[in-house]
Amino acid sequence: MNSEIGAKTLTSTGTIQSGRTRLLSIYYVGHASAGTLTFKDGGGSGTQKLVITTPAGSAADQYQINMPLDGILFKTDMHLTISNVTSVTVFVTPITADTDNG
Repeated sequence: MNSEIGAKTLTSTGTIQSGRTRLLSIYYVGHASAGTLTFKDGGGSGTQKLVITTPAGSAADQYQINMPLDGILFKTDMHLTISNVTSVTVFVTPITADTDNG
C-alpha cells in the first residue's frame, strides 16, 4: 500500500474522512473518566468497525494505537463517536483504484 497519509484531530464526535478510507493509527489524550472511541462506517448510525475503551486517567495521559497490516477499511466514510476523551488524532489513507488492495 503506497499512498498519501493524512491526519485529522477531533475533540468531539464527527466524520473523519468521507469516501473509501483505511484507518492506520490512532493517538488520543485521555480524560479523568473512562471513555470510548467508536469508529463507524457509514456515518453516526453506520456499522461499528472498532470500539476502544479508554482508561480513566488525566488529560496528560497519551496513548497510541497502530492498526496491524494495512489498517481497517471503511467503505463509505469514517465516523468517530468520542466519549470522555480529550482529543483524538487519526492517521488515515484514502483509497483509490490505484491503491485498493481489499
